[in-house]
Amino acid sequence: LGACFQLSISEADSYTQVLKKLNRWKSDLEFKRLINLVNRNEFDFNPASVNAFYNPHTNSIKFPAGILQAPFFHEASPKALNYGGIGVVIGHEITHGFDDAAPQRNSLQVPETGQYLNGKLTQGENIADNGGVKIAFKTYRLTDRLTLYSISYLRKHGEEKRIKGLEEFSNEQMFFIGYGTIWCAHATRDYSWANILTDSHAPQKYRVNRVLANRPEFAAAFNCAVGTPMNPTDRCAIW
Repeated sequence: LGACFQLSISEADSYTQVLKKLNRWKSDLEFKRLINLVNRNEFDFNPASVNAFYNPHTNSIKFPAGILQAPFFHEASPKALNYGGIGVVIGHEITHGFDDAAPQRNSLQVPETGQYLNGKLTQGENIADNGGVKIAFKTYRLTDRLTLYSISYLRKHGEEKRIKGLEEFSNEQMFFIGYGTIWCAHATRDYSWANILTDSHAPQKYRVNRVLANRPEFAAAFNCAVGTPMNPTDRCAIW
């Protein structure tokens, strides 16, 4: 412990002494970061956390072990589900590297609570959610002009075998089902109310339905009629 972290703690130390040493060590570490080169391999978060991070100071994205498992990712899962899961999360974190300071003009009321979402509070995450789905889908199923640097998974490997018991769903549909699965949740009214006031993310329902309603690829995959909630005539697009 001492050799790795340059921290000396003995069995004779009292609880107060240990706490004082840890606080001093933490302060010294933060000051050293001001004068030393950035260590992009530094592991400064809980590996069991089911989360992902973009660090603007190092311009890096990090993924703990906790999120690198089902339903976000599994080596035996069809690639459609993995791209719709961890692929979207990767795209989400990459999108955080872009400016989200554009003015927010619209509000959205959550019927279950009667409370309006704080557009400014959730704007950055909303942009990242939309960008993540767009990036991951293009990486899985590229429909634009093919270039040397834009070879999608299906262009390279061909169509995937359909999942037993879910044969009626195409590869593209399974991608969007995978995305919906990672945010599947049920919340009480009180929990939803508290999140609307404090959480920088929109409620899970809107992270799925509102984001996918912005994607024409979703409407095409599920044959949604024009003008319906999941295929609106007015979509929100940044790029």
